Amino acid sequence: MLKTNKNYAYFILPGFVLYTLFVVFPIICVLFLGFTDWSGLGEMHLVGLKNYRTIFADSRFFPVFFNAVGNNLKYLICVWFIITPLQYVIAYALYMRIPCRNYLRFMLFLPYVISTTIVSFFAMLIFNPIFGFLNEFLTKVGLETGSWFGDPAWAFKLLILLVFWQGSGTGIMIFYSNFLDMPKEVLEASRIDGCTEKQKFFRIILPLSLPSCASIITMDTIWALAIFDLPYILGGSNGGVNGCLDFVNTVFYRYTFGSALNGKSDLGFGSSICVVMFLLMLVLSFIQNRILTRFDYNR
Repeated sequence: MLKTNKNYAYFILPGFVLYTLFVVFPIICVLFLGFTDWSGLGEMHLVGLKNYRTIFADSRFFPVFFNAVGNNLKYLICVWFIITPLQYVIAYALYMRIPCRNYLRFMLFLPYVISTTIVSFFAMLIFNPIFGFLNEFLTKVGLETGSWFGDPAWAFKLLILLVFWQGSGTGIMIFYSNFLDMPKEVLEASRIDGCTEKQKFFRIILPLSLPSCASIITMDTIWALAIFDLPYILGGSNGGVNGCLDFVNTVFYRYTFGSALNGKSDLGFGSSICVVMFLLMLVLSFIQNRILTRFDYNR
């Protein structure tokens, strides 16, 4: 028995060492750096809870951070209640074998393999207020043009549209694969028993697809709270006009490496932002999991 346990230990040891080195140790370092004032070079000074007091009590920083957290949460709500339901509906339409479904599957998944940088670049070309394709088209048809990403009323909506266009293919394919993997015997039995399509959907398909819904919502929550690249390219490091595209990771970048707080890089303050965001993600994930377990049909 002891020899068998040693074999297990040898098997998991490489993964355990790598995980500790590249995940656990950096997390411990970030927790420690949150209590320091350090630019990454030179002497490190312990400052206690000063960084956290700055986050929640500084009159200059707190409104910026609060606005960024609000944008993250607003984006998360859009993912939960707009993007994910649309992914589910489109996947179910493909499962119902609509015409041209193979072509639609290809076109829906294709944007996912395109780099976010390329998507942002072409979006800026299309929505550019001076030489953009959209404004030229609207001018020719006699409609009102706009500044689009320079307009706080439009910038966030266009960001959600781009996120859905580029990233919806993954969720659609997961939902679609889940539909195809459902027990054929159960579906055939429902057909023989005279179930309507509505009854089959709400009493069989929807309950059986809840595990994939939980997985996609969990992944989308993490992505929504960690979004950086798309709003950074579209709105710049300052988060766009009036902070309409300012997210927590953009704030972290600006105040950690962009010298926005004290005129110098501050890894200690950036680490404290990471810790606060980690705790927020932990709380949201806990609440989300408690809600999702109520819909687990295996319970």
